[in-house]
Amino acid sequence: MNFRYIKCTNTNQLVQNFFELTVDQSSIPLKSKVIPTAQSHIIYTNTPIQTECNKVTYNSNGLVVLGQSYKSYVVKATNPYFNFGINFHPTALYKILKTDISKLTDKHVSLSEIDNKLYTLLSPIFKENLKGTALAKRIENQLQKLEVYESKNTKLVDEAVKVIYKKEGKINVEELLKIFPISQKHLEVQFKKTIGLTPLKFIKLYKFLSLMKQYEAKKASISELIDYYAYYDLSHFTKDFKLFMNQKPSDYFKSENIFLNNYLKL
Repeated sequence: MNFRYIKCTNTNQLVQNFFELTVDQSSIPLKSKVIPTAQSHIIYTNTPIQTECNKVTYNSNGLVVLGQSYKSYVVKATNPYFNFGINFHPTALYKILKTDISKLTDKHVSLSEIDNKLYTLLSPIFKENLKGTALAKRIENQLQKLEVYESKNTKLVDEAVKVIYKKEGKINVEELLKIFPISQKHLEVQFKKTIGLTPLKFIKLYKFLSLMKQYEAKKASISELIDYYAYYDLSHFTKDFKLFMNQKPSDYFKSENIFLNNYLKL
C-alpha cells in the first residue's frame, strides 16, 4: 500500500489538497475504517470498491462524490486498485454545485448523477494515464474553468471555518457567535447548507480529527492530547471516540492501523 498527500500548486478557494492511494495485492483483502476529515471529496477509483457509511453500502467506481460524514466509515476491497482524491475546502462543493450540500451528507454518489457538466470536465483527465503531481495539476487547471458561486453567506461560513481552524477546534458555538454577531439559527442553517454539518458537529469533528493527527504523528501522548484539546476528562474523550470511530479507544490503540496511520499524516 502506498499513500501520499499532494499539495496544490495554485492557491485557490476550492481544493485543500489531493491524495493518491495505490493498493497492491499484498494489501488485499483490505478492510479499514476511515475517519472523516471535515471535508467533502471527489474521488476516482479504477476498480470497484465497497464503502459502508451510516449503515448504507455503496459500490464506488470511477468518479464519486463523498459528502461530509460525521462518523467513520468502512472501506473494503478484494482487488488491487488505484485511488485519487480531491479534498475540497468545506464550502467548495456548494460553490461549485450551487445546491444544498446537506443532501450529500453521509452519501457516496457517482459524480455523473449529481452534475454532468463537472463530470464531463473531469472524467477525460483520468484517461490520460497521469498520476501524482501531474494529475493534480491537470485537475487544478480544469477546476479553474468553473464558475464559482459566492455570497455574503458563503463568506461568513468561510470566515467562521478559518477561526475554527486557527483554534484547532478548541472553540464552541457561543464563542463563535461573539465573533460573528448573527443568530445561532442563521449560522446553523448556512453551515448545514454550504458544508453539510451544523457548526457544532463541524467543530467537534475537527477537534477530534486534529487530536488524532497529532497522536498518529507521535507529537504527544494521548493523555497530553486530551488535556491540550480541552476534553473535560477521559470519559468525555471516550464518549466522543466511540461516536466518531464506533469502537472503544482501548480497542483502537492496541490494534494495527496501517491505512489510518497513512491517512492521518500531517
